[in-house]
Parts: sequence; structure tokens; C-alpha cells
Amino acid sequence: MERWLRSSVLTNVVLLVFCCAVNCQESCRTPDRRDGICRPVRQCASIQEDYFESDRVLTEDEINFLKELQCKTKDVTICCPDGVTTTDRNLTSTRGTLPDPKAFECGLDSLADRIVGGNDTALDEFPWYALLQYRSKKGTLAFNCGGSLINARYVLTAGHCLSHKKIDEGETLVGVRLGEHNTATEQDCTSPETMEECADPPQNFGIEQQIVHPGYDKIYQYNDIALIRLDRDAEINNYVQPVCLPVEDFTPTAPNAKVTVVGFGHTGRQRQSGVKQKAKIPIFPRDECEKKWEKVQLTEQQLCAGGVLGVDSCSGDSGGPMLTQRLNWVQEGVISFGNKCALEGWPGIYTRVSSYIDWIKDNIRP
Repeated sequence: MERWLRSSVLTNVVLLVFCCAVNCQESCRTPDRRDGICRPVRQCASIQEDYFESDRVLTEDEINFLKELQCKTKDVTICCPDGVTTTDRNLTSTRGTLPDPKAFECGLDSLADRIVGGNDTALDEFPWYALLQYRSKKGTLAFNCGGSLINARYVLTAGHCLSHKKIDEGETLVGVRLGEHNTATEQDCTSPETMEECADPPQNFGIEQQIVHPGYDKIYQYNDIALIRLDRDAEINNYVQPVCLPVEDFTPTAPNAKVTVVGFGHTGRQRQSGVKQKAKIPIFPRDECEKKWEKVQLTEQQLCAGGVLGVDSCSGDSGGPMLTQRLNWVQEGVISFGNKCALEGWPGIYTRVSSYIDWIKDNIRP
């Protein structure tokens, strides 16, 4: 009996060692707060695609990111998030300051599988997007502007979202909503029928303070930028997170390169989309843009993007972010104004966020 028991235990140990040799891989955490397992680079498709399958020159930040991905294992491996579910990124909220992009405190990419083509966003995609809710003189509530969460207490938006004719005539900004994906549903899920994956409930806020840039010009939309201080801190989770703002050495996106706009505005088929949408548009060459908008006299604090037929940010998206993806998502512009919507050859005008970083820092407090 004893010999049989020892033999059985030995057999189980051998089987366990064999299984671990084949299947067991060391768990890890990526610098951008994803759970992963240690694998050779060639076995990690997402890293291969992003960093090793193009001829582009990697930036210093990207090189440092790849170094930080390396696992402390006997063989050369990296922390690969492919196929591993991350339930909590454990982001900490910042107050009184802006989050640090190098510490991956902002602008984190979606945990969902990337959607190739299409305009609908994933449940946790662009989790900084804010909906601004207004009450009309008749008492009707509507989300008429967008914005973006820049730390636990502040939302960045356009000046004209807080100071415009309708507000002068009695319309009131009454609240901000974060973490929304579909305004038509009580709970946002990937499959409403089976509720396969569901987002945390949206967070609704009152407004403690509105700060419009003192140089905002209602006629020419110069300095079209503003801050909203929420009535309490946002609860940071996978569906509500801050976006990164440009750092001191930020390089603007080159003409004709693509940026991303996000919002719930016009889709071309209906007045507003109930689902958060995204679209890629090109940066419009400056000299051509100035010719198009010669009566406006654009300043260096404004930039141009779009001009593609049927693809644009529209009125319901005012104040929302124009984004560029580096290691993190960075908000390069605030949606300001345009000539109608998605007209070919007519770019939209955006407030250049990098020109206002000092003003933003001077106006946020704990």
C-alpha cells in the first residue's frame, strides 16, 4: 500500500511538472497596467504588430516602454497582455495636478479587442469622454456638448459650451456624465440580450465651478477653451479615466496624418447618436486651411483637421477631444467650430491644447 501511494504521488508530481513546463507561464503586469504572462516577443502578436512590423523609427518613450516590458525570467521574455483579462487597472486619481503620462496615469488604451473599421467604440474606449447636460428654458434636458476628464475633479471643454447665445437666453448647464457608452440603455453591455460584458454604471455630477478662458472671443472663437470643476471626485475605474494632455516636448501631429475625434453628435443618419462614436480625420495643411477660413484670421492657438466628405466632428460633439495616439492617448485639440458638417475640403477648427497647459495648471486646485 505504501509503495503504491508513493508511486501515485510521484506520478502526479511528474504530470504536474510536465503540465507546468507546457502551460504554466509567469504572470506579470505591463507598464500600462494590463495583466499579462511572460512570453517570447514572437509569441505576442499585439507587441509585434505595434512595434516590430513596420519600418518606422521608435521614439525614446517607446524604447523605454519595451525595456519595461521585459520579464525577469531565465529566458528572454516580455509581459504580453494578449488573451489575458484585466479586471482592474488600479489607477489612482490625481487632484490639483495633471496625471503623469510616463507613469501611465492617463490616456490608457482600451482593454477590449480592437475594432477594425466601424465607428462605434468599445465599452471602455475613450473613458475620459464627458457628456455635458443642459436644461432648456422649457425644462427639456439634453446632452449638447462634450468634454474630457483631465483629472479626478476637472473636465476640459470648449468656451462656447459654457458661454453662448442660448445660455444668455436662459439655457442652463446642469450636469456632467462620465462613463457613458449608450444613452439609450440603462446598463451598457457588449450583448444586451445576454449581458455578456457590462460596464460600470455611468457617473453623474453636479457643477461646482465653470471657468471660461478670459480671452474667449464669441465672434471669432479665439481661446475657445474652458474648465468645469465637478462637485466631487470622479471614481476612477476601467470606464472612467483621465486623458493625457500634451507635455512640454510634445510634437504636434504632422499635416495629413490622422487624428481621432470622439463624440455622440451627428452620424449623418440621425440628429444624434446614442452610442459613443469615433472617427479618424487628417490634420489639414495650415496654409490651405487659412485660405479656406480667410475671413476668420486663424491664430497659432487654433489648428485645422478634417475636410473629408462624410467624416467629421459635428455640433453635438462641440467641446469634445481631438486625440492623437502616442504611447498614451493625448488630447491635442478641443472641438471648436466648422462650416456645417463633413463638407469635402472644409476642415473643422480646433483649439490647440498645448497652447493652454499653463492656463489649465493655474486654474485647477485640489
